[in-house]
Amino acid sequence: MTASAAVEEPASAIDAPAGRRASLWGRGGPVLVAAFAGFLVFHRLGTPHALVWDETYYAKDAWAFLHYGVEHNWRVGTNGEPANLYFIAGHPVAGLAGGGEWAAHPPLGKWLIAAGMAVFGSGPFGFRCAAGAAGVLAVLLLARIARRLTGSTVLGCAAGLLLALDGSWLVSSRASMLDIFLLVWVLAGFGCLVADRDRTRDALSARPDSGRLGGPFVWHGWRLAAGVCFGLACATKWSGVYVLVFFWVLALIWDGNARKDAGAVRPWRGVFKLDLLPSVIQVWVVAGVVYLASWWGWFASGTPLQKALFGQNVPGFQRRWAEAHPSGLWPSFLDPLRSLWHYHAMTLDFHSGVTQANPAQSWPWQWPVLGHPAVMWRTSVPQGRDGCGAAKCVSEISHLGTPAIWWFSVVALLGMVVCAFAARDWRAAAVVGGYLASWLPWFPAALAGRTMYSTYALPMLPFAILAIVLLFDGVSAPYRDRPVPRLLLGATGAAYLALVAVNLAYLLPILTGQPVPEAGWQARLWLPGWT
Repeated sequence: MTASAAVEEPASAIDAPAGRRASLWGRGGPVLVAAFAGFLVFHRLGTPHALVWDETYYAKDAWAFLHYGVEHNWRVGTNGEPANLYFIAGHPVAGLAGGGEWAAHPPLGKWLIAAGMAVFGSGPFGFRCAAGAAGVLAVLLLARIARRLTGSTVLGCAAGLLLALDGSWLVSSRASMLDIFLLVWVLAGFGCLVADRDRTRDALSARPDSGRLGGPFVWHGWRLAAGVCFGLACATKWSGVYVLVFFWVLALIWDGNARKDAGAVRPWRGVFKLDLLPSVIQVWVVAGVVYLASWWGWFASGTPLQKALFGQNVPGFQRRWAEAHPSGLWPSFLDPLRSLWHYHAMTLDFHSGVTQANPAQSWPWQWPVLGHPAVMWRTSVPQGRDGCGAAKCVSEISHLGTPAIWWFSVVALLGMVVCAFAARDWRAAAVVGGYLASWLPWFPAALAGRTMYSTYALPMLPFAILAIVLLFDGVSAPYRDRPVPRLLLGATGAAYLALVAVNLAYLLPILTGQPVPEAGWQARLWLPGWT
């Protein structure tokens, strides 16, 4: 029985009331967990009243999107001043310089931040609320995905709760940065492919001609949705393409296994004939179109459309490059695409050349064990200010994951590797693969000395949590019909969740910028790299 079949409502009239109750709990449980996550995120979201870490780029860029449709240059020197001072004081126009600004990342995440600012203004709550909403959505998505993978609403809610209790998720959800949006689109794409896998197997098992050569053609509607989601991930940060490649290949492997299990003769021939080309269109072509569409503001910049929409005419960075560098090969109507290609080449060259030392940098091999989380904001608080009762307090925001989750997930992931090979568990393979696809691609750049930070590890987190949940599901499976062992295992799971909650509560002050006495701050720096 597939995980999806295990959570479907009963078909008989006798079982219908119980089925409705199960369906209500299956939908309501994850929503309750997401509501709890929303409380954690939105409580004191406007604090600190400052631009934290890379908010100095993304919040100001989002404001420029609202007024110009494209990034705008700012008067910036040391630490982003004076533009940051004008911006946080509510006078962003005073901090503007001339012309379009170069940006290191695609526009989608900044458009989402801009949407929050359009509703709630350009203050700290306004430029952080979209990230907060994305964080809450990620919790809901993970809970639903885990429920589908395990067939258990309890385990689904546990997965969502673990995400809500992680420090790196919380910090990322409370800052106007891009990583939380990347996490959401990666999770959504993965969830679409899991749903597509179940629907494909159900469709093949119901077809009378499934046993013929290669098997029948199957329409993959959820795979089309996955292409949209992965395109949105790439339109947020380019690192989304690594996950896209892995899950596209994995989906084709799932197709082959589904055809084989349905009794098809030469199932892989069916994959190459019937699945490969449609998957290229549904995933790669759709993702590419979505990615290009996210640049619409840049394409419109410097044209009458920008003037009509924003009342301004400010060409985006490199928007006129092709006109200044005519080609004898390409027709002039492709100039915008040529200019965008040049823009991307410049950006790729920039990313590969960022090698200067930074006290906040960390290496990929440190991420799973929280070796060196980025300190995103820190200030001293004198006695009597902001509730500080000690001689000196420290207010800090550290991108620190909850150790009880990250450290235990290493054990769980190793267990999933065993399950993937020994038990041929497709869920374990997908979870381990998603984790590695979010992690391993950073190693070559790290070995070349590129500067990187712990914030890049966020897309690894949901797969780490799924590994924990699947490990518990596998351990408890043999005891589901034995009340006493099942009760003991349930108590163990509840105790682990309580441990995670206590762990987060203890670290919460250095995650959310709450002033704590200097001695208390030092007590929370468990490892040398946490300073």
